[in-house]
Amino acid sequence: MKIIAINVSPHLADAFDKADGESKRKVEFFINAWLTTFFSKQTSNDRLFDVMKRATEEASANGFSEMEFQTIIKED
Repeated sequence: MKIIAINVSPHLADAFDKADGESKRKVEFFINAWLTTFFSKQTSNDRLFDVMKRATEEASANGFSEMEFQTIIKED
């Protein structure tokens, strides 16, 4: 990861400084996700389908079958 600096209101800066570690990690995660979306040339649907495709390929490569998947989603 690389660190960037952005200007925010004093109120936001103070709130971030006072936040606990877990809250700071959540904020960084959400800002990272938002910036990724903002600067991406792909739509969020395209990115989602790319992730789904990679997950399917990885599951297949590891021997996870469509029948196993159907069994799991039908279980209550």
